[in-house]
Amino acid sequence: MPDTRKRVLEAPARKTPKAKLEAIRVVVEHDEDPDTSYLDQDDFDERREAYRNGDFSFVGVRAEAEVAVDGVTQTLTSGGHWGIESDSKEYLQEVAEEEYTDLRQILKTIGVATADVPAGFDPAIIKWRA
Repeated sequence: MPDTRKRVLEAPARKTPKAKLEAIRVVVEHDEDPDTSYLDQDDFDERREAYRNGDFSFVGVRAEAEVAVDGVTQTLTSGGHWGIESDSKEYLQEVAEEEYTDLRQILKTIGVATADVPAGFDPAIIKWRA
C-alpha cells in the first residue's frame, strides 16, 4: 500500500534585510504648543516674566537616524520629549542622552549592527532647529 501521509518540508529561511546606518543626530526643535500653565503659579512670577520677554522658549528633543534598508533610506526617530525650557542646558543634555539611548535600541531591533552605532553619547551630534 502506498504511503499517503503528507510530507512537511521546511521552507528556506527568509533573508533579513540588512539595515545600514547612514547618519545619526539628536535634534532640538521649537515646541509649537507647550504647556505653560505651571508659570501661572504665584511662585513663578520671575520665570513667567522671563518667558514673556523671550528670555527662553520651550523645545522638544528627539534622536533621528537615517537608515538604508534594501536601498531605501528611512528616517527613524525616538519618541521624543517636549516642553523643556530652552535654557535648561543640563536637563537638555540629559534628555538628549536618553533619546539617543532609546534610538540605539530601536536601531538594534531592526538589525543595524551595534558596532555601527557609537555606544557613548557625543554632544557634538546635537543639532538645534529651534
